Amino acid sequence: MPKRPAGPGCRDEIGPAPTAGAPKPDDFSVERKPDPFELWLRRGLHKAFDAIAGEPVPEDLLRLIEEDRAERERIRQRRAAKPKG
Repeated sequence: MPKRPAGPGCRDEIGPAPTAGAPKPDDFSVERKPDPFELWLRRGLHKAFDAIAGEPVPEDLLRLIEEDRAERERIRQRRAAKPKG
């Protein structure tokens, strides 16, 4: 395994070593400055797709989803009823 370069300031760049067993902070618990690219992308996606996402789901698609759900349940029940072995 290659070693990290040593020198002044190297420790500060990567931060302190994590304590063994300490949980890693997730994105929601760490306050950070918003990334300009992320803001631009989020705003652009909202502008482009919010109107579409707000439309009702077509009845045909809802019917297909329900039929698939029922079929998966029938398959699950058949597998549970089969004797193992």
